[in-house]
Amino acid sequence: MVSEFKFFQKNPYKDKCRLMVGSSFIFQGYYCIVMNMYNNEFKFLKQETGFSCYMTYKCYLNTPSAAGRQLNRI
Repeated sequence: MVSEFKFFQKNPYKDKCRLMVGSSFIFQGYYCIVMNMYNNEFKFLKQETGFSCYMTYKCYLNTPSAAGRQLNRI
């Protein structure tokens, strides 16, 4: 008997981003560091301003930082 857990659905964008807590990236000219990771989004800190913001994984894949790492390729 094979049991499959359908309750814990994986986010395909999260796996594709290859981000971890402490990862850095450039967003809108600001150096950013990933603070927390959630199921559909992550929290990051803008170093120059000290503001923390949220971004979805799908949105991150459209940034130039992800394009430079070639993460948005199939």
